[in-house]
Amino acid sequence: MADGLNPDESIQDVFNEDADEESMVMDLTDTSEEMPDREPVPAGVYDCIVENTEFGPSSSGNPMISWTFRITEPEYEGRFLFYHTVLNKQSGLTRLKRLLVRVVPDLDLANFDPKSFCEEGTGLGLPCRVKTRVKPYQGQPSNDVTDVLAPSDDNNFLDN
Repeated sequence: MADGLNPDESIQDVFNEDADEESMVMDLTDTSEEMPDREPVPAGVYDCIVENTEFGPSSSGNPMISWTFRITEPEYEGRFLFYHTVLNKQSGLTRLKRLLVRVVPDLDLANFDPKSFCEEGTGLGLPCRVKTRVKPYQGQPSNDVTDVLAPSDDNNFLDN
């Protein structure tokens, strides 16, 4: 599925086959400044892998891990879902611990360093299931991750 937000999309998918990343020149005068509409995936639970984790401040300055999950199910394969665990209150710490216990069960929780976890890519590529709903964001329907679950026993994501 071609996706303007997919960083893995080949440059040849967007430009002609002779395009070269080192010397490309583009005419953007007729390109819209508006992002294309993107339909959210339907509410449900999706098989995913952890695509990325980033440690940094939330918009209010609190420590946070931003999670990116890539759907591995054929119908929505390659689509991304986003989740944030803000580490300033008990609710955020509980969300983080539940996710880690489910997705990275061998992790030493007594000495968890969120910055190192993200920088070292400890959780990257691990399978999980992501529960999502659809709700408005800035006036448009958008996916909202409500929970991150352990991978189902009947799927072997590590072969993907």
